[in-house]
Amino acid sequence: MKKLLFLMVVVLLLVALVNPVMAKSRVPKDTLVIAANTGILISLDPAVVYEVLGAVIVNGLYDKLVDYGVENGTLVPQPELAEKWEISSDGKVFTFYLRKGVKFASGNPVTADDVVFSFKRHAFIESPSVWLLHELGIDKTNVEEKVKKIDDYTVQISNDKGLAPNIFLGILTNSFGSIVDKKVALQHEKNGDFGKDWLTDHSAGAGPYVLASWERNSRVVMRANPNYWGEKPKLKTIIFLDVPESTNQRLLVEKGDADVAWNLEAQHFIEIQGNPDIQAVMLPGQANEYLAMNCSWGPLKDPKVRLAIKYAIDYDEIINDIMQGLALKVQGFIPKGYFGYVPDNPFSQNIEKAKQLLTEAGYPDGFEVELLTNDSDTRKNEAVKVQADLAKVGIKANIVIMKASQMYSKYRKQGHQIIIAGWGIDYADPDALAKPFADYKAHQLAWRNVWYDDYAAELAEKAAFELDSKKRAEIYKELTHYWFENGPFAMFYQTVSYWAVRKEVKGWEDAFYGYSMRVDWTKLYK
Repeated sequence: MKKLLFLMVVVLLLVALVNPVMAKSRVPKDTLVIAANTGILISLDPAVVYEVLGAVIVNGLYDKLVDYGVENGTLVPQPELAEKWEISSDGKVFTFYLRKGVKFASGNPVTADDVVFSFKRHAFIESPSVWLLHELGIDKTNVEEKVKKIDDYTVQISNDKGLAPNIFLGILTNSFGSIVDKKVALQHEKNGDFGKDWLTDHSAGAGPYVLASWERNSRVVMRANPNYWGEKPKLKTIIFLDVPESTNQRLLVEKGDADVAWNLEAQHFIEIQGNPDIQAVMLPGQANEYLAMNCSWGPLKDPKVRLAIKYAIDYDEIINDIMQGLALKVQGFIPKGYFGYVPDNPFSQNIEKAKQLLTEAGYPDGFEVELLTNDSDTRKNEAVKVQADLAKVGIKANIVIMKASQMYSKYRKQGHQIIIAGWGIDYADPDALAKPFADYKAHQLAWRNVWYDDYAAELAEKAAFELDSKKRAEIYKELTHYWFENGPFAMFYQTVSYWAVRKEVKGWEDAFYGYSMRVDWTKLYK
């Protein structure tokens, strides 16, 4: 009997060692604690904020006229503070009808005066995102003419361009489109700053939460807004703890001292996937990683050489080995989940085809080229991989590593030969990508790579002003296929956003849909 009891104890101990009891969450049920690197935050004024984490927080503090929702896996504009809108036949005048009875956190009603004020303060502050206002043809010289109050609950915004509705509405979904409580902002105005100094670490919005406090290098605290007009927040408090290191974020979530790890390194994210108390959540991101070729340099002037390089690269190994599967194979410039996305991925490594193209271009023995990138581990690994792939077709790539600021400075001056870089989207419309990647007149990526292709530029411009969505989608499809064959870009992948989330937290995927700067905090609960 004693022997039997002894064996039972041994078995129980072994089971306990193999299946240890995980730490339970120590965070209250009405509170969400997110471990993140808040040290990157500069301001929480919607006119100033520009980094992703800041935009995510601001999205909980302010509402906009329009935001994005998801229909059939694609982001589409949906009403927010504006219950509906009308568009003139020429696409130049948008009339927004505000919801009645909506209040700011202060208790002040949301009216057309607040909308006009919010656009005016952006124009005069000259914020980092003011260029989006300029995209609408609005600046401080004409904002009062272009953004008009019709009555207390009607606002008219006009532009001279006649942009496609999805572009116009998409721009308004950016954080800069947040509507600010005019009375509160002006109560704290200093020297005509439209309340900018005070709004750095206070809020004056109509979102589901209010900014309770921001202790720099410590925490950001949001409290539920009792005056919120929409679905009431289920969580009373959301806290962003300043935890810069991935290791510490992981530890806090595993111990139950935090609900979410925001900035996990890829390896840590992969390792937590075996933990039954943690959800490993992945969603499509809003950035692309690519290799670009300067069309004015030597052999790269020939489209066949550029095509050969695209066929020399093993994209699957970059995604599976370097990114450890934390990326999406998307070879067009429009990310998955966005209007105009083209699912075709025409390039895979084909050494024989690459060699044939080089021979046809007059480079049967290859050539030597400079491969520029920055000093992040991912970029350095990608450069080494590309170097090895190009060597298989006779191209000797000499890797040059620079600090990111130095690399982009050289890139913007067209000083590179081949470069590995990335590009994120500022608003969820393909125009935000077609112009940079295809229209050299936009003075962005196509221009930097001296790809002065008038046909590509014409298609990008045509799509921007096409009011019919079906016709517009066809233009982007045509442009994407033309870009595949002629453009100077080899798209590696679309990024993904990923988080470690305690199992007690529900609704994370519903809240963080596709475009990861858009968060519906009201969907989260425990």
